Amino acid sequence: MSVVKDERKRASEALAAAVPLAARAGRALRGRRGSSAVFLVMIFSALLLLASTLIGAAGLAAGKSYGDLVFRMAGRSLLAEYDRRLYADYGLFAMRSDETEAARGLTHYGDASLKNGGRAGAVWLLPCEVRDLRVYLSDFSLLDVNIFEEQVLDDIKFIMVNKIVEKLQSAAAEGTDAAESRTINNQAVLNSLPSKGLGGGGPAVASMLAAGLPSAGELLNGGTDAFLVSEYIMARFAHAHEAVPKLAARHTRFFRNEVEYILIGGRSDAENLKDVESRLRLLRFALNEVCVHSNRELSAQADIVVNSLAAIFPEVPVLLIRELVFAVWVTLETENDMKLLREGREVALIKQSANWAVEAEQVPSVIFAYFESAANSEGNMPDIGKTSENASRYMGALSPRDASGFSYGDYLRLFLFFTARENKLLRSMDLIQINMKTGYYESFLLREHYTGLRYELVMNGDRYKYRQSYDAPEQGAERNG
Repeated sequence: MSVVKDERKRASEALAAAVPLAARAGRALRGRRGSSAVFLVMIFSALLLLASTLIGAAGLAAGKSYGDLVFRMAGRSLLAEYDRRLYADYGLFAMRSDETEAARGLTHYGDASLKNGGRAGAVWLLPCEVRDLRVYLSDFSLLDVNIFEEQVLDDIKFIMVNKIVEKLQSAAAEGTDAAESRTINNQAVLNSLPSKGLGGGGPAVASMLAAGLPSAGELLNGGTDAFLVSEYIMARFAHAHEAVPKLAARHTRFFRNEVEYILIGGRSDAENLKDVESRLRLLRFALNEVCVHSNRELSAQADIVVNSLAAIFPEVPVLLIRELVFAVWVTLETENDMKLLREGREVALIKQSANWAVEAEQVPSVIFAYFESAANSEGNMPDIGKTSENASRYMGALSPRDASGFSYGDYLRLFLFFTARENKLLRSMDLIQINMKTGYYESFLLREHYTGLRYELVMNGDRYKYRQSYDAPEQGAERNG
């Protein structure tokens, strides 16, 4: 029994000694786990800090790219606000604005995309701080003749490629064009015209003849900017004696004779048409006189008339009779040319015998009337030209054997060929502004319209510069970091 007791005692002592050792081991193990947890927490916190830093940097970089895209789109959105009526009638892309209004528009479009959105409390991961937004429009004014010409050239090329000139000139739309001759009397309107200070007047016939007339190929089949501008004028503006290009529905023209206004620059329809027809008559007279003197067949017919009249009026010098015959015949032919053109028919620019309409046999009756007037006058000899013009009024329009040639519109093209570039462009601007005031809104001014914009801003510390126009709407930004 003592042995058993001794064994139990030793076991109890061993157990008592093992308990503190186990407690100490447990405490040591828990200490090591706590240190590992703290270490892991420190590493995880560093990783979170690094990740948040990288996310912030990526968001800032992405925000700059996103902001750049937003403001490029904002510029295009402003360009999309072009005047629809101006484009519909004249093929011109331009927006009505000023620098303050344009900056307000860019801010509006930018804020719509850059402001924080989504659910309440959501984190905006593309921060964009925009400041110092400035807009410049002066480089794109439609009143600049160079910019206006670019727009004109783009439009006429589009028209010619799509072959719609015939559609524009097919007929006058009912109720869209002036029905009476008009005159500009409003001094405020005159003072606001783009051509103010340009002065009136058109191409001088003497200068045209001295410079040499272009061939039909040069006049009608040219590819220069001057030719294209003239074709734009003929396609978009009305003129006398031929079909009128259509405007958009319910739009009106102030002048009936718009191309004549571009050539002359007078205040009234009647004045412009009269001046153009006077120059056309003078041109046709000069060309007809050259023809009748240089063409053998026509000269021979004139000589027959001269000889017959010399036999009737032996007291009159033959040289004088000859001059009278040529003057009368050329005048009658010229007046007949004007009648044909007013009827929408054609007259050859440089005539041959087949293009001549008035027979020489019609000349003596005018000569007789002239001498009768001279006999009844009191010392003042009558004007042979006036006598011929009076006689031509009683003659119908005579058709030559070959009736091909230039129409009234083609003669206007000829005058436009010799008209200064600035005159054509500025007076075209006049007509657009006058018509838009008449049929759109009274305060319309071309100087308030622009074909593009240039703007600068500071975004997230970087300065961005943009330049956009209807010619290059996709132009990006210049960034200065």
